[in-house]
Amino acid sequence: MRFFLLMLFFINLFAHPLNITKMTLDENNSQLFMRFAIFNIYKAFHKEEFNKTKVTKYILEHIKINNCKIIPKKIVVRNEVVVDSYYNLKCNGIYKIKFNLFFDFDKTQQGVMKVVSNKENVIVFSPRKEVFSLKNTQNQFLLFLKEGIFHILEGIDHIFFLAMLIISVLLKHLKLKVSLVEIIKIATAFTISHSITLSLSMLNIVTPPERLIEVLIATTILFVAVNNFYRWINKEWQMAFAFGFIHGFGFANALREMNVSLDNFIQVVLGFNSGVEIGQIFIILCLTPILFFLKSDKILKIICVFTICLSTLWIVDRAFALHFMPF
Repeated sequence: MRFFLLMLFFINLFAHPLNITKMTLDENNSQLFMRFAIFNIYKAFHKEEFNKTKVTKYILEHIKINNCKIIPKKIVVRNEVVVDSYYNLKCNGIYKIKFNLFFDFDKTQQGVMKVVSNKENVIVFSPRKEVFSLKNTQNQFLLFLKEGIFHILEGIDHIFFLAMLIISVLLKHLKLKVSLVEIIKIATAFTISHSITLSLSMLNIVTPPERLIEVLIATTILFVAVNNFYRWINKEWQMAFAFGFIHGFGFANALREMNVSLDNFIQVVLGFNSGVEIGQIFIILCLTPILFFLKSDKILKIICVFTICLSTLWIVDRAFALHFMPF
């Protein structure tokens, strides 16, 4: 019991995604707010040092707003985990923003910015897209469609989850066509459940701790991999549906705290979820034929054993924020 309570303490303490910088640019009040994990500063400086002057200089080197002077206001470190950084802006018409904070050493980093002016926009910076023009802001649906695709393709844990479900079907030794039909059922069940929790999370109706969700995602991978040996559950679509609720919160981690307007909410959720599905279909179409034509239970089960080891490491790493896993 004490161990369980201690684990929950760590999970809640480190409940901020390490690779996302969350920002609000309020053009009406000439203010900029940024929140990121202090862990990234340590990696950027190659040591555990937090000097506010150096940190401010580093941040200002990696965010540029045209016709604007960014004036540091204050930096607050919360629970020795998250950094809140505040700035005033002196601007003469904002139309272009460049952001590449932490991109030089971590290609999974993102900067999610809510821009408040006459209307609200949500933009996502990544190593693939460092500059945005506010005069020609990309359609929100298309922007998050693309982000959804990259999110699933770069989400190693989600890919292993799908792979374990595919292997579960293939171990039944069905024909390829029948296997694909079964996998489509699985994908449909997964889509329905994760769409529900993605929407609930975006609307702030249900908001479990992000670190807890990351631990549970790794646990679902472990369960499906072990289930491939013991067959506690033979209907894979049931596992996909049940665990999809957990993965839906994982998909929402980068989006939930942005508090977008209702119009933006519809575009963001539909776009991001559609992107996830496109990426998921791509993964299924690539993995299924490869794994099917292996025609070897031994190889498939070796992959499952590897996944059991990997997911166990993820659980430990994420529960205690040890950061020893590179992905």
